[in-house]
Amino acid sequence: MATRTTHATGSVEQNANEALRLTKDYVHHFWARDFDWCLKQSAGDLVWIGPQKDFLTSTLEEFSDLLSSIGSALRRSTVTDEEYTIVACSEQVCAVVCRFLVLTPPNSDQIIAQWQRCTFVWRRSGKRTLLAHFHLSSPNDFVEQGDSYPIHTGTETYRYMKSLMKLGSSRKSVSLYDTEGTVHWVHPSQIIYLEANRKRTIVHCMTKVIVVPAVIRDAVEMVDGKIMRVHRSYAVNRDHVVELKAGRLLLDDGTSIAIPAKRIADVRAELTKGR
Repeated sequence: MATRTTHATGSVEQNANEALRLTKDYVHHFWARDFDWCLKQSAGDLVWIGPQKDFLTSTLEEFSDLLSSIGSALRRSTVTDEEYTIVACSEQVCAVVCRFLVLTPPNSDQIIAQWQRCTFVWRRSGKRTLLAHFHLSSPNDFVEQGDSYPIHTGTETYRYMKSLMKLGSSRKSVSLYDTEGTVHWVHPSQIIYLEANRKRTIVHCMTKVIVVPAVIRDAVEMVDGKIMRVHRSYAVNRDHVVELKAGRLLLDDGTSIAIPAKRIADVRAELTKGR
C-alpha cells in the first residue's frame, strides 16, 4: 500500500491525516459490506456517484436506500494494492483520491478482480469529519484498436483465478521491501518473473511490479517457490512458462525472454523436472 501526502502544518496537517485515515477505513468497511459504519461517517447531504449511469444520490437517505438495494449483489471483498493521495486540503475540507484492487473471496461463487478508483471529499462538522462527496468508478478503458468490446477488462480476474488455482500448495506469502521501504506481501504463485537491474531486482507479479534493493541472486532466495534462473539477468516462475521455442522462453503474460544457446538444454531439463 502506497501513501503520498501533502506537506502541511498545524490544523491543516491534522485534517489531512484524519481524512487519509478515514478514507482507508471507509474503503475497507465499504467492501466488507459494513454499510452501517459507512453511513455513520457520511454527511446528511452526501453526494455519491457510482460506476453505473443510474448510481447517483444527493442525500444520505438516498445513499442508504441504494446500499440496501445493491447490498445483496455486492460481494464481501478484500482490498489490496492501495494508493492514496491527498490532492487538496484546508482546515475544513480535504480531498483524497485513491486506487485499489478488489478481490472477491476465494470460496465465493463469483471470482472477480477489479481495479477501482475513488474520490473522497471530507468536511469538518463540529468535532467530526464527515464524508460529503464520494465518487466511485471502475476503469474500463482497455479497448484496443479493432476491438468492439474492452476484452482486457477480464485480465485481472483471469490472473486472480489462476493464482487461486495454485494456492493449494504449502508455500506461504513472502514479504518484499521495495526501494521506498514499503513492505509487500506476495504469494510466490503471483510472481511471474524477476529481472535484474544493476543492484536492484524488478519483481514482475500478476497485479503489480515491485523493485527490491537486492541483486537477482538474493531476490531469488527471498521468494523461493518455483523460481528458476534462466539467464544472468532473469529468473522465471515455472508455473507461468508457456513454451520454450527457438531459443526463447514465452511466459503467460506475453513476456518473451531470449535464452543463451549454452543454457537451453539446462533450462529445458529444469522445466521438465518442475512439471
